Amino acid sequence: MSMLLRRGCVGLLVGSVVAAGAALPGAQSSAASVGGFERVVTLGDSYSSGTGSHADASDYDDHGPAGHFFSASERLGSSDCVRELDTTPGPRLADEFGATAVFIACAGAVAAHIPNQIEAAQIVGDGTGTLVTVTVGGNDIRTADSSTWSSVLVKCISSWRCDRSDGNQPDNLDGIRVALTDLYSEIGDQYPGITVRILGYPRLMQSDRWCEGVGGISRSEANWIDAQADRLNAQIRGAAVAARLATGTDIQFVSVVEEFNNHGACRFWQRDRYVHDTVFGETLKRSMTEDGEIHDHWSDGLFNISASSFHPSSKGYDAYYAALKDSLSVTTGAALP
Repeated sequence: MSMLLRRGCVGLLVGSVVAAGAALPGAQSSAASVGGFERVVTLGDSYSSGTGSHADASDYDDHGPAGHFFSASERLGSSDCVRELDTTPGPRLADEFGATAVFIACAGAVAAHIPNQIEAAQIVGDGTGTLVTVTVGGNDIRTADSSTWSSVLVKCISSWRCDRSDGNQPDNLDGIRVALTDLYSEIGDQYPGITVRILGYPRLMQSDRWCEGVGGISRSEANWIDAQADRLNAQIRGAAVAARLATGTDIQFVSVVEEFNNHGACRFWQRDRYVHDTVFGETLKRSMTEDGEIHDHWSDGLFNISASSFHPSSKGYDAYYAALKDSLSVTTGAALP
């Protein structure tokens, strides 16, 4: 299967949809009843793969290879997939439904990887009976000086007033919205019977009077970081709305902001946090040779920063799970078990 065919006219809907907001004609869920899903497919980036469940990379269930890479000549990615296969929302929901869990999500994934993840998932027919969950967009952010968002977070910890630097401002959010609108519309066109839940990102910091939980982050910087999450979520929501209007498929954005409220990394007590601050632990990087051989590169040490930094904790993934279940309860009109 090649890349999903692009829907030509969807981009024209985007601006008006974001401005207009919410009221939509209700597309029916592909699940005829509660528990009616036969397959639950987990796609996307590290917020879907379960990054944050452990400090050390060796404690994760699986590291790939990434489902969105197929050619031996392609690089596998700058990091491993960091997959936690049973405590993340998709597999947990599949277990409750008695459905098959299909886990493709991989840390580091960007919007351009999702069509290949869809291909790897091998969705049957028009998608009826299949629930897809996905987080994507965070790794697509590029700032005015072409930095990734993760590198900006490091700058904020290691330098003063990162929020005041023009070079640190996200510069391509409109482009992310257009790319995601096309992506989700293509999915809806190809699989009109599918159910898609696009999970948003939490506000990472949630500062109150100051940010006690994260060394090097001021209240102003924490508030600015959270504001960027709100901006990104607005674009993702707009893409979901536009795709649903264009295709009539059950494609919905699921916010997790309320579930994470007052549980950001700035909280003083670790037990109150649903998002990790800086975590130190073992990491794994992978590379692929031209002949397809995969090499693992393990790193550890006192100041080795883990991929779990600024990702959901186990309580955070519980919050994601609750938001996902609530979104399905609204659609089906019944409370899920």
